[in-house]
Amino acid sequence: MPNASVSYGLIEGSAARGLDFLAGESIGVIGCGHLGSAIALQLVSGGFPIDRLRVSRGKSDGSLQKIIDAGLGPCLAGNEEICRDCSIIFICIRPQSLPELQPLTFSRNALVVSCLAGVSLPAIRRLLGADAVRMMPSGPDSILEGKGIAAIYPHNQALSQILQALGLRVFELAEEDQIHVFTAGICLPAALAASVVGEGGMEDACQSRSRDYPDFPKICSWARETVPRFEGEEDKRNYISRVATRGGVTEAMLESLRRNGDLKAAIKRGIERSREISRLYEEPK
Repeated sequence: MPNASVSYGLIEGSAARGLDFLAGESIGVIGCGHLGSAIALQLVSGGFPIDRLRVSRGKSDGSLQKIIDAGLGPCLAGNEEICRDCSIIFICIRPQSLPELQPLTFSRNALVVSCLAGVSLPAIRRLLGADAVRMMPSGPDSILEGKGIAAIYPHNQALSQILQALGLRVFELAEEDQIHVFTAGICLPAALAASVVGEGGMEDACQSRSRDYPDFPKICSWARETVPRFEGEEDKRNYISRVATRGGVTEAMLESLRRNGDLKAAIKRGIERSREISRLYEEPK
């Protein structure tokens, strides 16, 4: 485990490295929804062999059709097969679906990557019996556009190398609690789209979190560059509604902005909401 006094920060990498270093590895994606399919598609476009990629579907017919439409039909597999055969496993389901995974057995030799928002490593060990690495990525659109970023905890060189090869900028966290600040940061594009914040207000809001997370100003710079150009108000509303999950961190930040228009307060509320979600999965007292 990393020492909490160490600030790992941003790992600069290049997508041009390719995925040759994964020769002999097999990769599974449990939950091939928006995020899972983005990861799978980036792997395929980066040259990872499709016959060594496995993805599992959700319960709806719509999820199956999306997998087929994405050209990932040959990769379809059950979660049991993924756990048995894959050496690297990305868990991309919603936290509410965690009970569905509890009967599974994860190999001790597999690299298990949890993209479960708000679910801590102790909770993952308790609920799934797996030693995982947490990964908090930016939205699927940003990943597919080559503008993605991701935070990981604890340090894992193999995962960092994979994400860099997929075109993501990787931030390694010094302590797990920093993931709440990072989560608010990757929700900033929607908040910026929904608000009119001057440069001074944006700078003040970003610097306000640099003490507890030194890389936060870099996340703010990424957010500025990531906000789409909108053709009109309807286009903007559609973007915001697409990225704001009900009850999630983005929604909490947007509600805060609607109340007082203060970006600093919105970021604070996003961090609070991330911690609230995390507490839902703590072991009952």
